[in-house]
Amino acid sequence: MDSGSNIETLVHPQQGELPARRLLDCVFALTAAGRILHFHAEQTTIDRNGGRVRYTLNSDPPLPERARCQVIPPFVPAFTRGR
Repeated sequence: MDSGSNIETLVHPQQGELPARRLLDCVFALTAAGRILHFHAEQTTIDRNGGRVRYTLNSDPPLPERARCQVIPPFVPAFTRGR
């Protein structure tokens, strides 16, 4: 994971702000119900501000080659809030 000491969140239109982690070009977010959502970097607008990274979903589709994406999501404990 490339989160290092950053606090990462994904802004989802229905779910609100969710804890997130990025692996390669995959952005994973943990919902309040414990489900892990999977998006790709091109589907988000990335805002870095100090030690925070915010991924906001945009209307861009994933690249065609992403259909075969098999990156394994991180374990749930990796999604900590407010480190």
